[in-house]
Amino acid sequence: MATIADGNSKPLNPRIGHLVSLKNLGGIERYFTRYFSRFAAEYDQHILKQTDGIHPLLEPYYKQHAAGRIHSIKGPGFVKIPRAFHNIRSRYQRSLLERLGIEAILVWGKIVNHPLRFPDNTPVVHFERGSAWLVDDQPALHTYLKRLDGALCNSHAALRMLQLKWGLSSELPSRVLYNTIELPSNHALHPEGRFRLGFAGRLVPLKAPMVALEAFAGLKTQYPQAEFWIAGEGPLEGTLRKQAKQWGLEGSVRFCGLVDDMASFYSSLDAFICPSWREPFGNVAQEALAYGVPTLVGAVDGLAEQVQDGVNGAVLSPRRNRHELGKYGQACLQGPDEVYSPERDAIVQAGIIEPEETARVLGEWAGNPARRREMGARARARIRDEFNIDQYGQQLVGFMSEVIARGR
Repeated sequence: MATIADGNSKPLNPRIGHLVSLKNLGGIERYFTRYFSRFAAEYDQHILKQTDGIHPLLEPYYKQHAAGRIHSIKGPGFVKIPRAFHNIRSRYQRSLLERLGIEAILVWGKIVNHPLRFPDNTPVVHFERGSAWLVDDQPALHTYLKRLDGALCNSHAALRMLQLKWGLSSELPSRVLYNTIELPSNHALHPEGRFRLGFAGRLVPLKAPMVALEAFAGLKTQYPQAEFWIAGEGPLEGTLRKQAKQWGLEGSVRFCGLVDDMASFYSSLDAFICPSWREPFGNVAQEALAYGVPTLVGAVDGLAEQVQDGVNGAVLSPRRNRHELGKYGQACLQGPDEVYSPERDAIVQAGIIEPEETARVLGEWAGNPARRREMGARARARIRDEFNIDQYGQQLVGFMSEVIARGR
């Protein structure tokens, strides 16, 4: 069994209770499933289910660990204690945690309205993965943040959002623990005589697919053979198709829809663009980099923590007022106003990158496949060295051990 050692070389393997929902198939559910299935055999950890059931696509990953490791916090066995009987449910939860010997609770993402009553003598750590951008100001939020014994965050931006926007104490033990990804064996080859730009994600306003299309239109004037592949669906697809036709780009823009084989999609690209005006981490950018695809992003939230300007891609300042997108329809404007600016270390009004500057950078890449191969190789090397899931469990358990030791 792998262990973390403290300064006295004493093996540490704390019994952690993970408060998480597995009912749906969102980012947190998928990522926790990947983490737990990888490390369940190495560390003494238990799942405290926030909601009933496990999504059918996730169930196979938990079957071998279900016995004694997955627990309902709503009642014993198949019995569900109604929320109205909160005192009875609280007693059951206290008894459950004592019986399991839980030494610390890690809350995955949920920042208000917790279904678990936290015992006073058990350390609680919040794992921030995007909820700080979405939650409304309310007393329960501040009560929870003051209760915390530590904070894990999947980006520095997430930590600063908690501190700057919601007043999380800078003295609270905290650590940034980036999302990890397995380095794929196949990768982009960047052949001569071709330049294929890619975008992946929901076609919704805050992902700013129209900004990507604007930049591609400018790129076509410099590099006529350029292509633009779009993976994803959403309410802006009609607007994008209409504008592509108006600009005479129908033959160069491919709407791929929902793509089952994203490995083939990424490895077929020569560059990737993620022009979102809000992105707490940016999984699609990480995925593109893992396939050796130079990636262009805005200096927004956590995106600039993955992309190193001039090394594995480009990071551009979002200097443009995003309300300019209103000329394509009001639907392009819907979305949050506040984001974290890594350039200013402040919460600011959301902006978008400029299409002319974006097209210029893409044009430089288009004519230089050797440079793209070099950036792609550096991107994959950084993924291998700094976003490695094999190190992830040790870092997470090590931080939880520090919080427990501090409490003692």
